Amino acid sequence: MPQKSAFRNTDARSKIEGPLFRYKTREADIMVLGTAHVSKASVEDVQHAFREFKPDTVCVELCRPRHEAISDPERWKKLDLGKVIRQKKLALLAANLILSAFQKKIGEQSGVEPGAEMKEALAQAKKDGSRVVLADREIRATLSRAWSRVGFFRRMWLGSYLLSSLLVREEVDPEEIEKLKQEDAFADLFKNLPSRYESIKEVIIDERDHYLAESIRRASTDHPELELVASAEPNATSAKAKKKTAKSAPAKKSVKSARKRILAVVGAGHLPGIVKALEEGREVSLSSLSEVPKGKPIRTIITWAVASIVLIALGAYLVVGGEDAARDALLAWILGRSLFSAIGAILALGHPLSIIVTAIMAPISPFIPGSRLWMFPALTENWLRRPRVEDFERIADDTETAGG
Repeated sequence: MPQKSAFRNTDARSKIEGPLFRYKTREADIMVLGTAHVSKASVEDVQHAFREFKPDTVCVELCRPRHEAISDPERWKKLDLGKVIRQKKLALLAANLILSAFQKKIGEQSGVEPGAEMKEALAQAKKDGSRVVLADREIRATLSRAWSRVGFFRRMWLGSYLLSSLLVREEVDPEEIEKLKQEDAFADLFKNLPSRYESIKEVIIDERDHYLAESIRRASTDHPELELVASAEPNATSAKAKKKTAKSAPAKKSVKSARKRILAVVGAGHLPGIVKALEEGREVSLSSLSEVPKGKPIRTIITWAVASIVLIALGAYLVVGGEDAARDALLAWILGRSLFSAIGAILALGHPLSIIVTAIMAPISPFIPGSRLWMFPALTENWLRRPRVEDFERIADDTETAGG
């Protein structure tokens, strides 16, 4: 794999300071620009790249849901949890919570909004009328594939690790912020994981390297399955300039101008992997990389097993001890489940109606395949209080004080 040090800009006339890679094919002249997601210099690099390279196509390290969230943040923040669930954006919410907390603590110190370089690329593309390609894999597919690589207990450890990254706030050295120009936000978050989680890193980093590279390659060939954003029309000034240039340019230069100019704005940590994939020139199936693994039937099996054991036990009590013994066993099951579950809901400061729903559903939920007890009070709370995305995004800030 190419070394990151190999991606320095050698053009003395260029003002781009960040790592980049120039790559030419028969169809296109490609510039892959590595950025940090919380660096003012990266925002300036994007501006310089547009001025110097003048791309007609811009590939950004975003998927459709992340593009919608970054393009209209107010609409995303006002989305209630019910709609997030219905629109299958829970993975996006989870990723945003973890990454935004990680990037926000750095952004607050550097004075740069997280994701500012991607917003700048989108704004410049809209201004210049450049075509925008959403080059990254959908976040739901990425997290689902990563989650499927680990077992139950490792998921518990991983969940606590990610939760701590969301809640723990620490000062970051300014030098570390600049070092992020050589990292990717996801990569930095996962780089301290033990070696047994290497398969997760493969999904989060390596697979996305190949996905991004293939999206860039497809942009150069106008592949019919490109994930495009409707681009704005060029402004009047740039349109006139292009028209004038087209009229005055010699005929032999018109052939050269037919070559596409593609700018890819990606996290610097992805740059080596993308370059390696581009140079290999091997076509990759994006559909196979986006395939979400099917859930394992073990949960359904456990649910039915528990239900069967309870019913068999009640039947045994009825046969051996008679109707009174069976009634006592059933009462013990109902009271035991309902009482302790209700206490848990009270300790969680649930709404009175949520506590009642928890108590009612506790003895019943094990007999409903695919359900979990927490789902019922959660749906009740969502119906009563309608939590929005912005409420979840404030979790990291709220935990800094005892009063939230």
